[in-house]
Amino acid sequence: MTVSCEKKEQEPQVSNVDFTPCKQEVLKSSKFSGNVEIEFTNKGVQITHYNFAVTCDFTNVNVTHTFVNGVLNITQQGYPNQANCVCHTDVSYTISGIAQSEVNVIFINGVQVYCHNVSDSENICLYLNSENIDKTIPIINEFLEGLPSSNSFSEDEQNLQALTEWLKSNSCVIDATILCVSCIYTYPAQSEISFSFKEGAVTKEIILDIIMTNPLKAKICSIKEKDNGKHILYAY
Repeated sequence: MTVSCEKKEQEPQVSNVDFTPCKQEVLKSSKFSGNVEIEFTNKGVQITHYNFAVTCDFTNVNVTHTFVNGVLNITQQGYPNQANCVCHTDVSYTISGIAQSEVNVIFINGVQVYCHNVSDSENICLYLNSENIDKTIPIINEFLEGLPSSNSFSEDEQNLQALTEWLKSNSCVIDATILCVSCIYTYPAQSEISFSFKEGAVTKEIILDIIMTNPLKAKICSIKEKDNGKHILYAY
């Protein structure tokens, strides 16, 4: 009989869920609704969500999560969630087994509350400052695979906003903007995002077509160059 000494990697777990009693009114002096504090410790990531909206009958806050490709997607839900009135609570919890270096983006109930990336940033900047721009697409698509599934226009827009924020977190990216949401009437529909970067004295702008599937998928539509006031467009 062979006994393996290899340790099994543990899945991140939610622990130490705590919350304040129902607050009927949120004072102007208190932290605004939706304010989230995130702290990484040797135990994992500690999250405090101030003035989280729940129904007045709540007796617990259920917290679930997924963690894929550096994207931590958290769902918070007051329980039993049956009353018609709303109040607020400050909820805190720890998700163990996650290091800061592993996390690129955190969502709570579909809203981005944290964005940080180092390793992908280095890769993207390496390829943007060379002739290998195509190699950025697998990195972008890996990020998109970790975003929450979308079932509405507003959720589509949130995911596209998360992509632009993630792109801007790369040190070489000057700016990133949503140009339109589901504006290209193919099947499935496509959206457009632009982001710009500098290579030497030349500013380049990449237009991405985002295929609105679950998960989203990116492809390069065109590249513009601005050199000494001249604009050069390369169709892709």
